Amino acid sequence: MQVQVPHPPAEPAERIRLRLPPEPTSPGVARNLVTDACLAWRLAPMLYPGRAVVSELVANAVEHGGTELDVSVSCRAGALHLAVRDGSRTLPRMLELAAPVAGRPLDERGHGLRVVEADSVAWGATPVPNGKVVWALIRPRDSRSRRW
Repeated sequence: MQVQVPHPPAEPAERIRLRLPPEPTSPGVARNLVTDACLAWRLAPMLYPGRAVVSELVANAVEHGGTELDVSVSCRAGALHLAVRDGSRTLPRMLELAAPVAGRPLDERGHGLRVVEADSVAWGATPVPNGKVVWALIRPRDSRSRRW
């Protein structure tokens, strides 16, 4: 799926929206959208963190929401804003990490929101009519308040 990204972003905010099905290919489509937006908007320092975060947000929506989802990518004041809306009213929560199970190393759960936490300066979830929006704010690493 190809989405035309305006170049460069207009202030105060440029926004791209995309509706995706609850399918395993949707995180990849969302990653490509973030790539195209970051390159068009000259936000290369936010490209990889943005791809990682949107991938986790969409994967969670596919797995836990199971409904069509809306992805929003916007640029405002030099920051990348990502949001994913799905039809589930269950808000995300950080899971305790469990020890890997022998023979099932890929079944370990609980890393997704830790990726979102590590690669964003802020994230959250907001209940909306007929679902929720999970959002994250990405800034260049040198302007983040966390230590790397």
